[in-house]
Amino acid sequence: MRGIYREYIKNSIKALVRTRKEQIIMAEIGFDEISTATSFVEYLYEKYGFSRSCIWYNLKKLKHKGVLDFAEKCESEVNKPLFLTKEGVGTLRAILSRGVAAQGVAPKPSGFGGVVSPS
Repeated sequence: MRGIYREYIKNSIKALVRTRKEQIIMAEIGFDEISTATSFVEYLYEKYGFSRSCIWYNLKKLKHKGVLDFAEKCESEVNKPLFLTKEGVGTLRAILSRGVAAQGVAPKPSGFGGVVSPS
């Protein structure tokens, strides 16, 4: 079962998020809702120096892949925030665990509340 899970993680990252910029965008969104995509584009422009058109291109590409959602000018949902979809959250978790594993540190297991003292 564990081998199947690893393959899913590898394939989901490759299938949905191919470039480093896409991974940065997803990591910056994280598990939060961002009020507008426009403000997020400005944030990435100032922090990383990516061109605005490149950021918009990647946001639209990720939206088309189904890993994030936000309102575009042509849509009627004017105040819809920028957020990761369920598929995007799973992919982000895979990206983060792969990044931690690449550094040689085991990721903190979910539900870990702290140090357990022996009885």
